[in-house]
Amino acid sequence: MDKKRAGKCAAVIDIGSSMLKMRIAQLQKGKIVDLDRLEYPIHLGHEVFTEGKISFESLRELSSALNGFSSLLKEYGITQCTTVATSALRDSENRAYILDQLKIHNNLSVKVLEGDQEKSRIYFEILTVLKDSPDLLPGKSLISYIGSGTIGLALYDGEIMISSESIPIGALKLHDMLGSIQNLTEDFHTVLEEYLDSTLDHAIRPLSGEEITNLILTGNEIEQIASLCNVKAHDGRYLLPVKSFKKLYKSIRSLTSDQISIQYHITQEEAEPLYSALAIYMKLIRSTKALNIICPKVELWDSLLRDQLYPKMKNLYAQHIRQNAISCAERLAANFDYNPKHTQAVRLCSEKIFDKTKSFHGLDNNKKLLLDLAAILHDCGHYVTAKHPLRATYHLLQDLSIYGITRQDRLITAFIAGFSEFDTPDFSRPEFLGLSEETKLVISKLTAIFRLANALDKSHMQKAIDIKVKTNGEKMTVTALCNDNFYLERWAFEQCAPFFQDVFGIEPVLVVKETFI
Repeated sequence: MDKKRAGKCAAVIDIGSSMLKMRIAQLQKGKIVDLDRLEYPIHLGHEVFTEGKISFESLRELSSALNGFSSLLKEYGITQCTTVATSALRDSENRAYILDQLKIHNNLSVKVLEGDQEKSRIYFEILTVLKDSPDLLPGKSLISYIGSGTIGLALYDGEIMISSESIPIGALKLHDMLGSIQNLTEDFHTVLEEYLDSTLDHAIRPLSGEEITNLILTGNEIEQIASLCNVKAHDGRYLLPVKSFKKLYKSIRSLTSDQISIQYHITQEEAEPLYSALAIYMKLIRSTKALNIICPKVELWDSLLRDQLYPKMKNLYAQHIRQNAISCAERLAANFDYNPKHTQAVRLCSEKIFDKTKSFHGLDNNKKLLLDLAAILHDCGHYVTAKHPLRATYHLLQDLSIYGITRQDRLITAFIAGFSEFDTPDFSRPEFLGLSEETKLVISKLTAIFRLANALDKSHMQKAIDIKVKTNGEKMTVTALCNDNFYLERWAFEQCAPFFQDVFGIEPVLVVKETFI
């Protein structure tokens, strides 16, 4: 080990459902070069998917293995290490206790990635690997990552993601859920396929009207599947003929895990999730017209290492999230019969106010994205009910899957979109009680901006030809160029102005000018 490398090295520890992994890498001539990889088998996924939590016996084993990893990091002199966990810790009922013990005994701050976060990072890597690939045919692509506990689905139109979904069923979880049935019937594959039909059909149904020419799959079992299909990697990816995959599935679907293990010379632990993964892949194949399955050799830690070793990568990834989150939000809003001209007007106006008041609100561009999402999705509740549309919007947005957006940020977006000119945040209400003071402050700031922007198109008729925002001392002047009757918008603006002043300490003033065309 060359300790001179330490200053240029980075490391990632990935606490998975069935494997604890560490990768140490270095940037050499613009390329990431591995210096070391360690793997340690663990069984967190089995425990969580069957018992709901991680035992302290498993915690002690995990902690001991992590101590060994830490020793190697010290030998390399590495202080820059990102530690993440995915579905096993994410779904564990005692997650807080486990994370606390890892902090105390291993001095590790573990970041538990949500499903949408994990999948969007993997999709980013997939698109990076497949950029300008001759294997990628013109048209739409269905991209999927099948993990141990979740399935990610995204529809890509060749330029941008237009929908994404994270489903809490993965290869290992599926096996653990239904495995007890396998010994009761020789027709277990039918049970498995029926369960997948009932679970995945709702997520796949929106794809039925799409002409999907590319199927891009990746996950823990890809290398094993490629090996069984006698396909070797080329340029960082496997190209599996659909015919070969169907032949493999046909030969395996009637076998038990024990029989698969014996016949294909793999371990029992490898055979169990393999069976479920093949069934999931087969379900997705039937949703496309692809003749080949493109399987890039990408993992979560590829993205995390790039963040550490390429200074500009974080900004590129943030741009990727912003563009694709907005695209997917627009697709979702279209399902609720939204008014795109109105949402665009509110978006542009809220962005202008946000940009001109940065010195007052101190928020970053991630919060600006939440403002954009609230503007796009704020009218969705009207599709559900005319009686309480804002309440419906609030409940809808909490559960909608938006590309790369965390549950906390979805919640903030839901709160922002749930206020009209008559409503302001009342933090004594039950839904606010679990929020931190910092989160409440963010909600107040973004809501104050959103309400003003929404008020300026209260009629949904885009009467303002142009809107300019200027701050001067204790005032923020909003100038609307308009040749139409603007009294409804002026009234709505006046309803929203006091709360804006309460939050930021500056008075919003509306000036309406005619263009004299």
